[in-house]
Amino acid sequence: MYYNNNNGTIYYEVHGSEASPTIVFLHGVAMDYRTFKEQIQVLKDSYRVIVLDLPYHGKSSGIDENLRFSTTTAEITIGLLDSLNIEKAIIAGVSMGSFVVQQIATKYPHRVIATIHISGGSLYPKYPSWIKIFNPFYSFFINIYPKKYLYKAFAKHKAIHPSTIAYLEEISYKLEKKTLIHLIKEMINDMVQGIHEPLKQPMLLVYGDHELSLIKKLSTKWHSRSSNSYLVMIKNAHHITHQDNPKDFNDTLISYLEKLKEIV
Repeated sequence: MYYNNNNGTIYYEVHGSEASPTIVFLHGVAMDYRTFKEQIQVLKDSYRVIVLDLPYHGKSSGIDENLRFSTTTAEITIGLLDSLNIEKAIIAGVSMGSFVVQQIATKYPHRVIATIHISGGSLYPKYPSWIKIFNPFYSFFINIYPKKYLYKAFAKHKAIHPSTIAYLEEISYKLEKKTLIHLIKEMINDMVQGIHEPLKQPMLLVYGDHELSLIKKLSTKWHSRSSNSYLVMIKNAHHITHQDNPKDFNDTLISYLEKLKEIV
């Protein structure tokens, strides 16, 4: 299905009963809605599961590049929920998707029951502006690297399971280099701009045991600063934790959702 809005067109799918509580999944850079197929299968009997292709990805259109990606995507997501008459939802995001989740939870706190962050990093407190110096280096590297090998390296940098690597190679190859550069710059801009206060909703923070040490440290630090979070490391998984090891991730997710019923 397609959601048409002032900023473009978004492809989305809805699985499960309208009477069930809603959970929305937002993917990361160079991915699409299909990355959550294992989560759809285990949740659809108990939850209304919404997955979508973020702007520039899959079957969705791009947006005006003068607009901030995460804040605009947050508005689009809320608009989609409005179109489906959904007042509140649990919002989950992977990597870049986690940044969008934080924008949603900050700007529309009354719409968010809880948040789930897979290989994410907190936007509070904001990062120093000097990290923008890395932008030219990312751009230079991406531009000179042959596309075929660039996305192979990207996939192996994000996943360890052969099927996940194959998926990332396939879908990322469809993303233009200039779009990848733009999205990386937008993520860095998000980090520098930050959000004005910590998230107040309950959180699940997840990362894989093969994840970069920096992401592990950021997740641990995020958890230590929060009074309402659960931190879980998934074994045999990298950055795309939920797809590398869907069984253990899904077990963790279902356990967390059961806890939510007690605290929300």
